[in-house]
Amino acid sequence: MTALRLQLQNKLLQRIRPPAPADLRVFYIGGYWRGSNDMVAQMLNGLKAAGVTVSDFNTDENQAALDTEGVPYDRGTSGPVWLVREKLFPPILKFRPHLIICNAGGLSFRPQDAKTLRGWGIKLLGIALSDPDVYQPTTRKIFTNFDAMYSNDSATAESYRQGGVPAYQMPIATNDGFFHPVPPAPEYACEVLHLGAAHQDRIEPVKALVEHFDTHIHGENWEKHGIQNRGLVYGGETLKALNSARITILFSRTPSGRQTIKVGIFDFLAAGALLATEDFPELRQYFDVQKEIIAFDGVDEMLAKVRYYLDHPDEAEAIRQAGRAKVLARYTWKQTWPCILAPIVRVRGWEEKPPQ
Repeated sequence: MTALRLQLQNKLLQRIRPPAPADLRVFYIGGYWRGSNDMVAQMLNGLKAAGVTVSDFNTDENQAALDTEGVPYDRGTSGPVWLVREKLFPPILKFRPHLIICNAGGLSFRPQDAKTLRGWGIKLLGIALSDPDVYQPTTRKIFTNFDAMYSNDSATAESYRQGGVPAYQMPIATNDGFFHPVPPAPEYACEVLHLGAAHQDRIEPVKALVEHFDTHIHGENWEKHGIQNRGLVYGGETLKALNSARITILFSRTPSGRQTIKVGIFDFLAAGALLATEDFPELRQYFDVQKEIIAFDGVDEMLAKVRYYLDHPDEAEAIRQAGRAKVLARYTWKQTWPCILAPIVRVRGWEEKPPQ
């Protein structure tokens, strides 16, 4: 009887009038293994800041709700992570959501369970943040279980559309409630900072940075390449590191070599960093290059631009301030969620005043 009441209620809501943001109920499923500055966690906080009523299901704390069919759990890198009906349906029925979001980690309900949820009037939204790398092993096997998909990769989003599911490239943003300037800390003071793992395309440029500048590296596996690794930083320590370095370097490629706009660009700028990254067309869709962000093409140009802006601190400060102002004005999750949800659920008021 509970399921029937839920189905009737959601159908009546859809027929009468769309909910206001505070009345929109979203059941949000995701893991936050990188801590408080994890992208999935920051998206959750932004959704709440947009005024939506949210119930979040933390998969890190509920791994009994995950079925990997005997494969070691690797957050969906090597295959789907099926959500266990007996663990998820009770809290879903209690919360009575209009929408369920499965955010990253290869998460999906099995086809029959997705059909049951749709029968109750609930929409299903899937988000993939590691395409195209996880498309073959994971997301191509689950995307048809959703009413809509978002992918960080435009080409993969097109593959989802070809498969018959409405799909869009994920707009990237930041949570300015977390990422903001903090006082610098002496232990993190350096000329150049890089936060990230030792992917193959990063080895040569990072070695060059270490050779020419006082460079701090925080990430996985750098010691395997003879580079001093100062360890991972999370939460508030990340903010201290970003505000203690004169320039932060971020590389744009995924482990498979595909260039993409990364959330770190928006997070680091919002935190107050002067950011330099690789130049490619998609970057210029978001930022005025050399006025809001430093861009380089190749190792030699990277070294030259780092040297230039270290020697010209006034110009560097102008870029830093302009980059942060652009992100806060246009690219926060609070502003972006209405656009993300628009193709899948109507919300009263958002259609009249879309975010800028």
